[in-house]
Amino acid sequence: MENLHFVSGHPSESALQRGCFQYLRAEAQHSRERDLPHPALLQSQFLVRLEASAEQSFLHFETQLRMLIDHRGGSVTTLAGVQRPRSYTSQAMTQFAYAGALQPGPGKQFPLGVVTPLNKTEEWWSMDWMRRESFFLPRYDPKGTVTARGHALAAEPGIPHIVRRLVHAAGSYGRKDVYDFIGYFEFAEEQAPVFRAVMAALRDVEQNPEWAYVREGPEWWGRRVSQAAELWG
Repeated sequence: MENLHFVSGHPSESALQRGCFQYLRAEAQHSRERDLPHPALLQSQFLVRLEASAEQSFLHFETQLRMLIDHRGGSVTTLAGVQRPRSYTSQAMTQFAYAGALQPGPGKQFPLGVVTPLNKTEEWWSMDWMRRESFFLPRYDPKGTVTARGHALAAEPGIPHIVRRLVHAAGSYGRKDVYDFIGYFEFAEEQAPVFRAVMAALRDVEQNPEWAYVREGPEWWGRRVSQAAELWG
């Protein structure tokens, strides 16, 4: 498996076939409980992020990790998801959000990692897709003045400074004990205030009405490390 701590750019197709991993040691002073209690995540001492084109690529890794943690008297909590095409946004929105997106980099360049799992409410999933998509756009009054920035403009300051990844629930959305989405972000130390500002803007329901339909799990912060021995450092 490839250690993403030393990789610049997105992992290659061959690397994804073998599987990739990244170790993160908890920065507990920055982690916060949000709407949905999840003590096992909030109190986790470290995280191992696994990525592959098929889960078989990292099942052996996960099995060995569980054996190691069990031997130390700990436990393992798994957050799983899959990547999906950005079918809910237009081509123009995809260009806006990703044409200038920051590319992944090694741990020395982007040492901080944050995990943000969340669910959308039943009311959200009962909306038709056009109404859901409208929440990503700004809203205007009859004179053309922006009255609510929406998701896209709220998140815009982070586009050139924060590496963003999003995975979806593997099955259907809205299931019990399964997060609908899991966000994962990496960034430099000096960009931590930008990340916090973006999250604050997204959570402001007056400027981003979408968030009224969001229920967040814990916001878990960690520091990327190169080897397992550093997880207990």
